[in-house]
Amino acid sequence: MKRTIHVLTLLFTVTILFSGCVKSVEIYSDPIIGSWVLNDASKGNANGWQPLYTGLENGVFTFYTNGGASYDDGYHLYQGSWSITTVSSGYYDYYGNYYADYHDAMQVILRSSNGASISLYFDDVNFSGGNYFSATYYRNNSVERYGFRRY
Repeated sequence: MKRTIHVLTLLFTVTILFSGCVKSVEIYSDPIIGSWVLNDASKGNANGWQPLYTGLENGVFTFYTNGGASYDDGYHLYQGSWSITTVSSGYYDYYGNYYADYHDAMQVILRSSNGASISLYFDDVNFSGGNYFSATYYRNNSVERYGFRRY
């Protein structure tokens, strides 16, 4: 009986010691946190969808938990902020379908040390899993759609 108690005490002690050595992974509640690249962009109207060159295809966007943001294209570093808000208004989804209800809109404002700026506003932003999100913007009778993937 004494031997069983000693073995159980030893197992309990070892379990407690090793449970403190578990590697932790920080998981953020906001899916935007992290680094992203522009994967695809296109512009659609009654004639269909056409590829859209934005000039942002060769850089990395990084969104931080504190609302800070950066964009680095290897030549210039832009820094600023991002925000996502829930709004109730009309918007077009990634496929060009119109809806009028609650959805998330996103704004990104960045500036480089030489005074250049990047200002993005998306009427709708939608997360698909953890590695892709899409965003749309309606302008001049056409819908611009953007797809971002994790870097």
